[in-house]
Amino acid sequence: MALLEPTTVPGLDRALLKLFAIFSVIVVTGLVVTFGSIVGVIRAVRRRRRGQHSLPAIVFAVIATTITASWLSYWVAHDVRDHSNPINGLLAINFALCVLPMTWLVNAIRAHASKEGEAS
Repeated sequence: MALLEPTTVPGLDRALLKLFAIFSVIVVTGLVVTFGSIVGVIRAVRRRRRGQHSLPAIVFAVIATTITASWLSYWVAHDVRDHSNPINGLLAINFALCVLPMTWLVNAIRAHASKEGEAS
C-alpha cells in the first residue's frame, strides 16, 4: 500500500508559495513602474507644452526612480559579492528598466520648471 501513496517533501508547499509570492511582487512592481513611467513621460511632455506644473508628478517620478535604482544597485552588489563581472546582460536589462523612470523624472522636473506659456 505504501507504493501507491505519493511522496511528499515536508514544507515544500509553503516554500513554493513564498517563492511564488516573491516573484509575483517583483513582476507586479516592475510592471507598475514601467507602465507608470510611460504614462508619466507622456503626461509630463503634454504638461510642459501647456505650461502646467505638477509637484505630485515629480514625487511619483522620484519614487519610481528610487525603486529601480535600488533594484539596479542590489544586482550590482550581488554580482560584486559573488566575485563575478557586474557588467553583463542582466546589468543591461536592469539599466534599461532604470532609464524609463529617470526619463520621467527629468521630464517632470522640466515641466514643473517651465514658465507659463513657454512651449519649448
